[in-house]
Amino acid sequence: MPLTNAEIAGILRNHADLLEIAGENAFRINAYRRAADAVKEHHRSITDQQDLTEIPGVGAGIAAALQEILDTGRYSEFEDLQESLPGSLLTILDVPGLGAKRVARFYRELGITSLPELEQAARAGRLASLKGIGPKAEANILEGIVFLQRRTGRISIGVALPLAERLTGHLAAETGTPVWIAGSVRRMRETVGNIDLVVVGDNADAVLNAVSLLLDVAHEVERDGPVASFELQQGISLRVRVAPVSEAGTILIQMTGSVEHLTRLGGPDALALAETEEACYAALGLEWIPPELREDRGEIDAARENRLPRLIEIDDLRGDLHLHTTWSDGAASPLEMAVAAARRGYQYLAITDHSGGLAIANGLKPERIVAQRAAIAEVQPESPVRLLTGSEVEVHRDGRLDFDDEILAGLDLVVASLHSGLRQDVETITNRICQTLRNEHVDIVAHPAGRLIERRQGAEYDWPRVFGAARETATAIEINSD
Repeated sequence: MPLTNAEIAGILRNHADLLEIAGENAFRINAYRRAADAVKEHHRSITDQQDLTEIPGVGAGIAAALQEILDTGRYSEFEDLQESLPGSLLTILDVPGLGAKRVARFYRELGITSLPELEQAARAGRLASLKGIGPKAEANILEGIVFLQRRTGRISIGVALPLAERLTGHLAAETGTPVWIAGSVRRMRETVGNIDLVVVGDNADAVLNAVSLLLDVAHEVERDGPVASFELQQGISLRVRVAPVSEAGTILIQMTGSVEHLTRLGGPDALALAETEEACYAALGLEWIPPELREDRGEIDAARENRLPRLIEIDDLRGDLHLHTTWSDGAASPLEMAVAAARRGYQYLAITDHSGGLAIANGLKPERIVAQRAAIAEVQPESPVRLLTGSEVEVHRDGRLDFDDEILAGLDLVVASLHSGLRQDVETITNRICQTLRNEHVDIVAHPAGRLIERRQGAEYDWPRVFGAARETATAIEINSD
C-alpha cells in the first residue's frame, strides 16, 4: 500500500529534526520542514504528481528525496543519519519547550537517547548539573514530560474543519446529493478524533465508491453496509454514513451528538425516524438544538422549556480588534486587510502589530509605531472600513509594558499579551496579569493562558482574581478561538 502524504511528510520532518540535533545548516533544516508541511497539506496523493517541484516549497533536491521515498518507501540519507544519531532522540524533541540544542547536549554530555532516560535523569537531578540548566529548568522539563504523556493525539478543529468542508464540497459535486459534516467537527470541539460525514442517498455503494475516488482519500479501510471508513492523505480518518432521505435527520443527530447527549435523549435507537433534525427533536417535545450544544450540559432541558441561548454567528461580527500586518509578522498591508474586511461585511479593523519586545515577530519600536500611525492615517481615506491604530504590546516578566504612557495614550486600542514567563508560579503570574489589567491604557488582554492545543499547556492563574480585576477595570479578555 502506498505511503500517505502524512507518512511521507513525517519522514521529511523527522529528517529535519535529526539534522537540527546534528547542528546542520538552518536553511537546509527549514527547507525540509517547509516541504513536509506542503506535502502533508497537498490536496492529492503526491504519487499522482507528475512534477514534484510544482508542490510549493519543494525544490529539486527535496524532489529527489521524495522520489526515492515514493520508489522505495525509504530515505537513505535519513537512515544514514540515524546510524550516527539514535532515532529515539526524536521523541525527546516532543517535550514542550525543549529545543534541538538542548536535546543534543543531553545526548552528547549525559548519553540520554530516549524519553524514559530523560525523565530518569531529571528526577535524579542530573540535568541540573549541566551549565545553564538549573533546578527550575529541570522541573519544567519534568512538567513537559507529564504534559506529553497526557496528549490525546487528536486533531485540532482548525485543521479538521477546513478539510471536512472541502471534502463535503467535492463529495456533493460528485454525488449530486446533500452532504453534511457530523461528529465532533460539527460540534466544533477544539480537538477531534476523526471526520464524520453524512450523505443523503439511496445507493450506498455508489456513494461510498465515489468517496474512495476523492483526491484526499488514500485508501478505504472498512465497509459495512451504508457505513465506511477511509484513511486520508493527511493522516486523518474519515467515516461516511449514507442515509436515505426519510431517515436523514435522525441519522444526522445520531452521527453528531455526543454519547452523553444521545443517552439523555433515550439512546440512538430510541429516536423517531425523520427526514429532518427538527422533526426528530420535535417528536421528543424539543426545539432544535444547535450542534455545538449537544454535549449533555443542560441543553435538553433548555430545549424542552424553549430557553436555548442564541449562538453568535459569523454574520454577527462587525470587525476585528487583533490583527497583524506586514509591519510586523503579518502577510498583508493595512489597506489590503481593510479591503478583505469589507468583503466580509466588516465596519472596522484595529491594526495591532506586535511591539518591539517580541523581536522574533519583527515587533515595532516606538519610532516605528509612530510611523505606522501616520501611514494608517494616510490610507484611511482609501479604506472601505474604519481603521483603528493599535498595538499588541508585550508584557515583560516583571509586568512592565513595552511602550510608555505617552505612546499608549496615542493609540486607539491597546492589546496586551504575555508571550514569555508563562510557567511562572500562580501567585507571580496572577499579580503580573492583574497589574496589566489595571493599566489605564490597556483595553484587551490577549490569549492570557498562551496555550497551544496538544503542544503546550497554558499558564495557571488564580482565575477568580483575574476575572475580578477585569470586571473592576472594564478590561476585555480575549477568547482565543483560532
